[in-house]
Amino acid sequence: MTSRLLLRGPAGALALAGALAAGAGAAGPAAAADAPLLAPPGASSCTGCHASRPLPDSSIPRIAGRKAGEIVDFMNNYRSGAWPSSVMGRIAKGFDEQQIAAIAAWFAAQPQ
Repeated sequence: MTSRLLLRGPAGALALAGALAAGAGAAGPAAAADAPLLAPPGASSCTGCHASRPLPDSSIPRIAGRKAGEIVDFMNNYRSGAWPSSVMGRIAKGFDEQQIAAIAAWFAAQPQ
C-alpha cells in the first residue's frame, strides 16, 4: 500500500525515474566507461579544420588522440600570442582554462 502512495503525483514519478536510472546504472563502471563521450561546447570550432581522419594533402594537423596536456599547451601558446597564427589565436582566446581542458580531454579520448 505504501508503494502505491509513493508513486502518485509528480514526486512519485521523479522517485520512479530515479529508481529506474539507478537500476540502469547497476551494470557498473564498465558500462559507464563504454558510453560515448559527448563533445564539450566549443569542440565543434576545432573539428571544422582539424579532421577526424587523416587527409593526405592537409597541412592542418589532426588532434584526435593527442595527449590532452599537449593540446592544452598548444591552446595556451596560441592564446597568449607566443605562437603566431592567422586563426588559432582568435579561437583560443575565446575559451577559458576549464573549456580548454574539457576540449583537450575530449580530443585525447578520440581514436587516432
